[in-house]
Amino acid sequence: MPYTFKLEALRQFREFEEERVQREFSEAQRICDAAAAMLAEQIVLRDKTEIDFAVQQESGTASQCAMYRGFLQRLAEEIELLRQRLRVAERDCEKKRQALLTAVKNRKTLDRLKEKDEQAYRQKQDQDEGKFIDEMAINRFQLKRG
Repeated sequence: MPYTFKLEALRQFREFEEERVQREFSEAQRICDAAAAMLAEQIVLRDKTEIDFAVQQESGTASQCAMYRGFLQRLAEEIELLRQRLRVAERDCEKKRQALLTAVKNRKTLDRLKEKDEQAYRQKQDQDEGKFIDEMAINRFQLKRG
């Protein structure tokens, strides 16, 4: 009789749940990475614009300088907004990571239980087989004697 784990349906559910949470974590990680990349791009743009503005202040008109100041102000606001988005994305990513760790732990617990149960089943099978062999040997001995 082949081995069957009594809690196999629960183990499979936990495995499915772990895969779902893994996908959610991957998506949260992707969003976090995208937010960090957007923030980095805006910071590079701000730095380049500040250099251009410094050059323009020496030789440009007042209206050009005002235009640069307005653009730099808008970039500063965007950068702050992107920083906030990145913090939210990082918190969400951390929550998903914790959920993934919990899901992995739950599945591994059932995997260990299955291994122990299967090992006990195999030992019982070996014991039963040993008893059967002993009985056959006793019967054979009695038939020869009798």
